[in-house]
Amino acid sequence: MTICIAARLRPFSHTPGMSCVIPRTHSILTAFPTLLRIDAHDIPIPVTGPVRNFTLQQDLERDSIFVFGKAKEGYFRLQVLANETSIQLISEKGPVIRLEFPNSRYQPEAEMERLSLGSHKAQDWDLVKRRADLSEILPALFFLGQKVPQVTEETWKGTAALLTLPDKRDNLEGALLALFQAGFADLLVPRLFDDQYQGFTSTEVVGGNPFFLLQRSAKILRSLFFRQEGKVLSFLPFLPISFHAGRMTHIQVPGVGVLDFEWSKKVLRRVQIQAHFCGEVGFQLQKEIQSFRVNKERVLEKNEPLMLTKHTTYYLDRFQK
Repeated sequence: MTICIAARLRPFSHTPGMSCVIPRTHSILTAFPTLLRIDAHDIPIPVTGPVRNFTLQQDLERDSIFVFGKAKEGYFRLQVLANETSIQLISEKGPVIRLEFPNSRYQPEAEMERLSLGSHKAQDWDLVKRRADLSEILPALFFLGQKVPQVTEETWKGTAALLTLPDKRDNLEGALLALFQAGFADLLVPRLFDDQYQGFTSTEVVGGNPFFLLQRSAKILRSLFFRQEGKVLSFLPFLPISFHAGRMTHIQVPGVGVLDFEWSKKVLRRVQIQAHFCGEVGFQLQKEIQSFRVNKERVLEKNEPLMLTKHTTYYLDRFQK
């Protein structure tokens, strides 16, 4: 009954001048066919244009950025990645380039929670932005939001005002799309000022660390699908209307363990709990659900607690209306 997400998050763009966040840092990389810009550092790529099949790929699985294409001299491929002290640029193929820049902010590696909303389209970000389909956007936003160094909570001004979501489910998706369109430029680069003047927020210039947007967005997205209050676990508490099916995996639940779960037709279908403690947990389930089965053996009513034993895995299914 393993619940997993096969899709891998590697958004890309063929547009010269596209920017993206270097995973686990607060640094921005902008890629051109013959030049890379990392924050204030310009690094020429010693190739001759025209560059065919120019690509910037943000590989969130490997915490790396790859820039590649075919120039007059031949194929080239560059990798950019970060560690605790520096950002490194490595030439995998083509002209030899190896540089390091000091890195003052780094997010250590940890178990990453994952979200899938059923989209399996190619992650060409120019097309993703044009389609404006949240099922493509939100999994990448959720994943990247866990891969940036944590910052102090900022005043919710500028585009950060869009982090306040509506109470009614009917208006939720429009609010999430407005946050994406105004609060993020290029390939999920956070911004507190919408320099495209799309009319979602005021035109007042706001100071602060825009990476607060990524950090907070990930927390908000998590709360739509899962919440915890002590030993009470709530599944799909504020599910957006059009997200008929999806999965979340590797959910870290302090004091309980690790969860994976999936839903279809807007109703919870399966849950896997890897218990890290002994004791009872309760569930806050959708109103349609009246009972569920545990380990294919016994049936619990929705309000009944489940007794967990440490280092034991529990499989919950047959969530009945």
